[in-house]
Amino acid sequence: MTYQAAILETPIIEIRRATLADRPALEEMKERSISTLLDPLMTPEQRTEMRRITPFDPALIEDGTYYVATVNGWIAASGGWSRRAALFSPNGRGTGDAPMLDPETDAAGIRAMYTNPDFARKGLGSLVLSTALAAARLAGFQRAQLLATVAGERLYRAAGWRSDEQVMVGSGDGAVVPGYRMSRDIR
Repeated sequence: MTYQAAILETPIIEIRRATLADRPALEEMKERSISTLLDPLMTPEQRTEMRRITPFDPALIEDGTYYVATVNGWIAASGGWSRRAALFSPNGRGTGDAPMLDPETDAAGIRAMYTNPDFARKGLGSLVLSTALAAARLAGFQRAQLLATVAGERLYRAAGWRSDEQVMVGSGDGAVVPGYRMSRDIR
């Protein structure tokens, strides 16, 4: 069955925790998402840098805070939250060694939100985001923050996020990629 066939059938939508066995499908979906939804908004140098600063981060799965939305068994969207003090992985090695956040004083980080382009603008990314926010609330966090791409900023703003500042991110030796540090109350 193809993605298109999964869309045409009566959809069975499931939200579950991602596993390391999902990694190949997550990597493929992330690349398709970036290529189709974000690349048209960036320069060639920014595209290269975006891939450098968004590696697969196994810490999110190992921490049990990364989710997938499936449609008839196909991974259609993914994303999660983190109790670690890192909004992205600038060194390309993941965030497993980042210090833990304190739910009483810190904001949970929303991380690595991707939607398969075949399923874009159908509410699945929002479903994953609301799942991550609910889980962060259950873990005691009262605020959340994220680093939005140019493509995601409008979506998050429409969902009640506040843009705190525009930032330029990158590994330091490559082109810088524009982003938006955003936050919201999740009580």
